[in-house]
Amino acid sequence: MGKIDLAIIIIMLIFVIFGLIKGFMKQILSVANWLLSLIGSFLFVKPFSALLSKTALSTSINGKVANWIGTKGATFNEMVEPGRIKEQISQGISELGLPKFIADAIAGGINISGSEGDMTLAEILAPSIGSIILTVLSFIILFILFMIVLKILFGLLNNVFDEGILGAVNKLLGGLLGLIKGAVLVSLVMLLLSAVSGIIPPLNNFLVADLDSKIGIGKFFYEKNPLLTLIKGSFNFKDLFANIFK
Repeated sequence: MGKIDLAIIIIMLIFVIFGLIKGFMKQILSVANWLLSLIGSFLFVKPFSALLSKTALSTSINGKVANWIGTKGATFNEMVEPGRIKEQISQGISELGLPKFIADAIAGGINISGSEGDMTLAEILAPSIGSIILTVLSFIILFILFMIVLKILFGLLNNVFDEGILGAVNKLLGGLLGLIKGAVLVSLVMLLLSAVSGIIPPLNNFLVADLDSKIGIGKFFYEKNPLLTLIKGSFNFKDLFANIFK
């Protein structure tokens, strides 16, 4: 048994032990908590941000944004010219040096009514930028709220699966899930090692020497990486088990 085989066994055991301790339901519900919180936040962020836009928080954000933009140069503190509003807005957004997707979002959020002659460029840009900030803030608030509520609900549900026979099955499945997680991690590491070993001679020499055996866990993950098979789109359990016993 080589050093890589030993390391893989230790990693697998750690994941299995943690899986047994946590149980299947707790691990699944933890993933579900994140996933449902993200979905819920995406679904409700627009109405929630629209609600916050009518509060003093929105006014405060817009004011702070306008002050911040005003510090970016004299251009932003000048009154806009009715015939050059679009040009000035485009130039102003460009001067802020923001990523393109944010710049596009700011430009798309500006409504020109024709009565902006008594406003500075900073005052015109502020509501659009403030709206983006408010949307991001709304998403974060919703995500945290969903996480807290779902964690409480899932905690109660997990208690149901933590007693008697259900508890034993829950822990057994948790260990199996831990084993799968460990296998995925090992596959990723071995995939990375195989990719960089060609440009790092000492690493390549170590791998060749350590994996120089007819059988071994490390040799399997290095030569017949199941994750690589999955990426190639030809993954199925028949091929996987055929490779194991080949």
